[in-house]
Amino acid sequence: MKKVTVIMFVLIIGLTLTACGGRQTSSVSTDADSANRGAGETYAVVASLGQPEFFDALKSGVYTACEEIGAAWYITGPQDMEPDRLVQAIDQAVSNNVTGIILHGQMPETAEAINNAVDAGVPVIIVNTDIPSKRLSFLGCGPYQVGYDMGTKMVEILNGKAGTVVVSFAIAHPSSIEIAEGIHDVLERLPGIRVVDVDDTADANIAATNNGAALQAYPDVVGMIGVMAYSSVGICTAIREVDKIGQIVVIGRDRDAATLELIENGEMAASYAQNSFVEAYIATMWLHDYVNGNLKVIDDYLGAKVNPLPKVVDSGSIIIDKSNYKQFMEPYKYVVTARN
Repeated sequence: MKKVTVIMFVLIIGLTLTACGGRQTSSVSTDADSANRGAGETYAVVASLGQPEFFDALKSGVYTACEEIGAAWYITGPQDMEPDRLVQAIDQAVSNNVTGIILHGQMPETAEAINNAVDAGVPVIIVNTDIPSKRLSFLGCGPYQVGYDMGTKMVEILNGKAGTVVVSFAIAHPSSIEIAEGIHDVLERLPGIRVVDVDDTADANIAATNNGAALQAYPDVVGMIGVMAYSSVGICTAIREVDKIGQIVVIGRDRDAATLELIENGEMAASYAQNSFVEAYIATMWLHDYVNGNLKVIDDYLGAKVNPLPKVVDSGSIIIDKSNYKQFMEPYKYVVTARN
């Protein structure tokens, strides 16, 4: 009875407005209007693309947002971490007159290109690792906090067990260094725990070799933390080669197929994955709303050069372990809909 009453009330109000010459029809957006509100817009994702599987969640987030608003998107950037070529990709996106740029932040050398893009009227939102610049907003998990969380998880699993904990990371990678610092700050406070760093150069084979050497040098290793997906895959290979599976706690990073398999096999206790889908989805939607003047903190924030977006958003990490890893095995879906 209540449902019928509500429906009748809405109909009565609608008829009354129509009879009074109300304009309610023009103020209601249809599903088609909503789906096409980004028609003519193109968004560029710029990144170093050497980890193709890692970027699937990010690409899916941008694709999903663009599908919802009817916009187009593409992804571009060098395969390796080359600052000059990343700058070129940003500059090219500006030349392409894109609506906005989602930058997978990795290198501070790109700051000037970001500033130039913003000055040219192309807004930039950064995900992954922040770069001090004129970017509108940063969405990502702070590297230091990720490391702190990973170290805390290791302490929880070790539950008072003493020995050496190995931290494997690429010492040339700025965000990896910050993650390692967070890990150190947790573990070095504990009596009976020694922390040893291994440089794996972000290569699974080198990680296996160098972590294998650490296992030989420190026979009391009780835990190993891989700061990147490559790191933890190499760690598990090294542990397998010395026949210590199940004897050493391994915590990894990311959600690639190899990492999920290691969790399934019991070789890795947990992995800390970046919330890339949500970061990319929100970044795209925010860019769309920003350029269309939808964020009404004041009537003309664009003309007043007011940034209505939060400067920093901590997206946190997704903890993947034996309890939930199967849900992450479903591939992320996306279709690139524009050309670079």
